[in-house]
Amino acid sequence: MDEGKLKYSQIEIAKIIGEPKDPRKPYTDVVSAVCEVATADPADYVYYFDVLNETDIVYTITSNGSVTSSNVSPDTPAAFTFVDIASPEYYVKITDLASAKESTLARKLMTINRSLNMYENKYIFDLATSALTTSGFDNGLTSGQMRFSYNDLITMVDNVIDYGDNYVLFVGSLIDKDMMLWDWNDNKYHSMIEAFNDLGIKKQRIGVGNITIDSNSAIRQLLSTQAYLIATSTEIGKPFLFVRKKLNDIDLLGAAIKQNGERPERLVFASPNPITVAGGNRFLAVGLTGYEQIVAACVNPYAVSKFSRA
Repeated sequence: MDEGKLKYSQIEIAKIIGEPKDPRKPYTDVVSAVCEVATADPADYVYYFDVLNETDIVYTITSNGSVTSSNVSPDTPAAFTFVDIASPEYYVKITDLASAKESTLARKLMTINRSLNMYENKYIFDLATSALTTSGFDNGLTSGQMRFSYNDLITMVDNVIDYGDNYVLFVGSLIDKDMMLWDWNDNKYHSMIEAFNDLGIKKQRIGVGNITIDSNSAIRQLLSTQAYLIATSTEIGKPFLFVRKKLNDIDLLGAAIKQNGERPERLVFASPNPITVAGGNRFLAVGLTGYEQIVAACVNPYAVSKFSRA
């Protein structure tokens, strides 16, 4: 295929970009830490979840990105429907595509991958928030309290200790700052690393990571004032379920990626024709959008505790 045709073929652009998933790190740190992960075949439209004992309440993401609850019993498993996730549309200028095609598309591939990863993280935290409806483990500042303290951390551990262990603490930036100042403010001068090791806690700071979901305003994966403590070893394994669906190539929509029979878990759709992008200077560009189908659910709400700081 000559170079001129390659510039404007959405099929070729999608093939050059490849699958927007890092094979060295197929799941985000959040998903890996707290989720049982699996994949589903392209023909699967639902994913069944069952329990062994009494009726449970589970939470799952719906098609519009909100959270709903379902009752699950041994004779009535919950059918989780796959939902669509699409990144914002990103643009590659025709001039950039002509001068440095591979490097330009590689940068956009990384951007699309980050965007889809942030969607996944946000949905896990949305599910964690909904789990509090069942568990009631929702903590906050008491009267006269100004910051997240070590005692608050112990309260969060006490919330979930009967339901699991091997804890992961996800913290926003303000909570993380409070923790870094514990020695300074409280004159304890004890190693925070040793304390966390004794408690069996691994801390993960969640940065800004803003995404745009059906609006022009940016949404954070995790608010800077929030923290979640999640027990990752429970009777049914990790308390969250995450399933990606393997996808068929869609040639007509410019999402063909692989020709060796291996089905991708993520696709990149390329616009069929150059478009004019408004905003600042006008320029001709090709639009690129990342896409995947997932199931995300919280199957053990009692393994989740939250803290909110003003």
